[in-house]
Amino acid sequence: MKKTAVALVASSLVIAQDFTNTKLMDGINQLQRGMELAKKKEADLRNPYHFEKAKTQREVSYILASHLDEVGAWMFMVKSFNALSKAVSEKPVMDQLAPQPENSKSHAEKLGIAVESLVKGLIYVRENRGFNCAPAELARGEAYYEALVYELSKSRPNADFLVDFYKRSWAEINKATEMVDLAREGQLECYTGVPFVVQVQRREPEKPPVPLEPAPHQASPREEPLMVTARIHFDFNKHTIKREYIPLLNEVVKTLQENPNIRVRIEGFTDHVGTKAYNERLALRRAQAVRDYLIRAGIPADRIEVAGFGKDRYIADNKTPMGRFTNRRAEFIILQVPGR
Repeated sequence: MKKTAVALVASSLVIAQDFTNTKLMDGINQLQRGMELAKKKEADLRNPYHFEKAKTQREVSYILASHLDEVGAWMFMVKSFNALSKAVSEKPVMDQLAPQPENSKSHAEKLGIAVESLVKGLIYVRENRGFNCAPAELARGEAYYEALVYELSKSRPNADFLVDFYKRSWAEINKATEMVDLAREGQLECYTGVPFVVQVQRREPEKPPVPLEPAPHQASPREEPLMVTARIHFDFNKHTIKREYIPLLNEVVKTLQENPNIRVRIEGFTDHVGTKAYNERLALRRAQAVRDYLIRAGIPADRIEVAGFGKDRYIADNKTPMGRFTNRRAEFIILQVPGR
């Protein structure tokens, strides 16, 4: 009997993990669609720093999702969406550099990871016009550094991830350093801000071309918004936010603070246990708990919409504990409103 029970638990865990991984991959694919929309607006040319950062953070999200780090994967999805929203903005500015986590030296030193040197390299590129002269390399270096910081913040970080993110970040920093040094030595326009003008001989002006007939006016297609989804889970009969989801919520706060044209809809859900009326109230309380956290962090209430669905829209089988836990959730639909 014990072996049968263990086998059933193991089987339910595998099913739940496969389901979670599928939902994470759906979110990552949703980001890819957003990047295609941003590229149509030439965001990759007008703001390569944030566009490249969005691509790299999406890659980090995929890496974490592949190892079933659900919170980290959702968090880097939101980070990627934030960068993507900035990529299509009119006034791109450089992001603040993520601070090094406290009590991280012991993990880093054991693996030969010099975080302080890495930070100094990033600061050098940032202070030497890296945003203008090596935007893609700087963005990738910062994104991998953020992944390193996230992994170091764990009580038991993944050593392989630490080394991999560290090496990737250094590789981009070295490329960016070489580019800004060459730009400074050559006094290139990206470094000086002064355009290089080529002197040419004057020629006789050509006759103006015959004007063409104006094309008939066509209505511009409706602009499709950027969006991404994320979610957190709750204990049975609770609407208290679990501590492990705070970093994800803080990333949602940061995205809303840095992009005034972004709104969020929060939807609460329950498992199948209890009456319909009770679960509808509980589902709404879960959504409201997340809303209240965002408001306490400074997000205006009029940018947040909440709804509770109770015993509805299950995303996992309620026959297993893991399935019921998966259904007890609050989902965020983070949406960029065009024209705001």
